[in-house]
Amino acid sequence: MTDERRTVLVTGGAGFIGSHAARAFLDRGYAVTVLDSLVSGARENVPAGATFVQGDIRDEDALARACRGAYGVVHLAALVSVPESVQHPEETLDVNVRGTSLVFEAALRAGCKRVVYASSAAVYGDEPSLPKREDSPLRPQSPYAESKVENERLAERLAARGLSSLGLRFFNVYGPGQRADHAYASVIPQFVARAKRGEVLSVSGDGAQTRDFVHVRDVADALVRALESSTTGVCNIASGTETSVAALAALIQERYPVAVEHGPARAGDILHSVADIEHAKELLAWTPRTAFSDGLAELLA
Repeated sequence: MTDERRTVLVTGGAGFIGSHAARAFLDRGYAVTVLDSLVSGARENVPAGATFVQGDIRDEDALARACRGAYGVVHLAALVSVPESVQHPEETLDVNVRGTSLVFEAALRAGCKRVVYASSAAVYGDEPSLPKREDSPLRPQSPYAESKVENERLAERLAARGLSSLGLRFFNVYGPGQRADHAYASVIPQFVARAKRGEVLSVSGDGAQTRDFVHVRDVADALVRALESSTTGVCNIASGTETSVAALAALIQERYPVAVEHGPARAGDILHSVADIEHAKELLAWTPRTAFSDGLAELLA
């Protein structure tokens, strides 16, 4: 980064990943603008020192205000729940596809030099090869996953118009500040919250499904590196190791001896997921630094 203080717009910056990203950019000397509708994010999550604009990414006037003067855009605003997308496919596609198209267009009009956007491991679906590489076949199994595939296609099409972008395929992000208080909460905050209350851990299916858990601070670091790089296309952001849901429950039981019950598998869920992260290591000089045991212990303390 040059001595000039650059401004970055973080859409969804009042949410879980977005608020950590906003802090990371502030810590690196950037000026930060946050655009968030506060539908799922919270105003108190916006870090001190960031400029806050309340608005939906489908509101073109709000987007234009937020993009004004920005060097780059980190686009994280989305509907992110796989099961919710199955229940509400039209809304998911409207926010995640039309909304992303509007963000990209606004960045172009504002003269932004760079866009980094959130894609997802969900794009790989149940494609059987492991670990997942950026050139693995895509088999989206839910409206959410389909929306992320379309985001990548949008970015490819807009490259011809001068939009420099990189899509980060996040695997299972976890860490401080992740919500556990809604029906579609991710498994780690759900389990941690229930264990602390002494409640049963509800496992979908047999618990043999595996996930690649990556800490949110490592994800925030990847976002900064991605914005500062010239790499285009897509890149996996993950730990490169897989953990079963049953093993996760067992680790939590070591700290909180609660019971485990098994229920039906979730619609649109995939069985196994683990990433090859060599692309991120080579092109972004990024390596995850938080061991899963340490990140989970922090949440369980």
